[in-house]
Amino acid sequence: LIKMLTGLIQTSSGTIKINGKDIAPFQKEAKQYFSYLPEIMALYPHLTAKETLHFFAELQKIPEKNEDEVLEIVGLSDHKNQKVGDFSKGMTQRIGFAIALLPKSPLLILDEPTSGLDPFWAIQFKNVMKKLNEDGTTIIFASHILSEVEDLADRVAIISDGEIVALGSIPELKRRAKNEVKIKASFHQPIDETEFREKFNYPIESQKGFYIISCKHDEKLSVLKALQSYDDIKDIEIKEITLEDIYQEILTKRYIQKTDI
Repeated sequence: LIKMLTGLIQTSSGTIKINGKDIAPFQKEAKQYFSYLPEIMALYPHLTAKETLHFFAELQKIPEKNEDEVLEIVGLSDHKNQKVGDFSKGMTQRIGFAIALLPKSPLLILDEPTSGLDPFWAIQFKNVMKKLNEDGTTIIFASHILSEVEDLADRVAIISDGEIVALGSIPELKRRAKNEVKIKASFHQPIDETEFREKFNYPIESQKGFYIISCKHDEKLSVLKALQSYDDIKDIEIKEITLEDIYQEILTKRYIQKTDI
């Protein structure tokens, strides 16, 4: 998908429009509207961080003041005279992000933007992405870290074998899921499991002294009310379904469908 968005490969069908322009016949014009951070950066190792940014700024006729701004954003101001060939993977990723930020494009396309970053800089990157989005920048990013996607994305596309198998906002994807809430209950003393299952009539997992009831959002209160009728209840824990749960549900369903063919 990212290769098609950036014009590296052609679409087999359909069209991609950036700022209303079909990128197939207008690739040069379309590329003026976006910046791209690849998963793996290819840089000139003998150049310093400052020289690297200046090289890309010169190519795009970008004011020199932007160079210092983006170095500050990615925390490399103190390393601007260090050769990028001596950078760690995380620092290389940060200089790549700085290059993508240089032109202040209205669209950012980021491939695994937090790859190789330590926890501190992963959080900083996410904060920068949120701020850019709040200021009007559209961001399309690919990530295998689903908690990161859930934290950042307005809309999500789940892709399997080159096909979009789910598309929508996080709340929309949660509503489409089989079950949205997991309620974990434990008791001081063993209970009659058969009677318990008959009472709730929901999917229930039994694990080492506690039970996990899966239900939809609008069924949550009735489940909790029924659990309160047990005098021996020890603890109740409510867990909202995550994007990872949704992903596993969708991919499991696809696998079953394929093996049934």
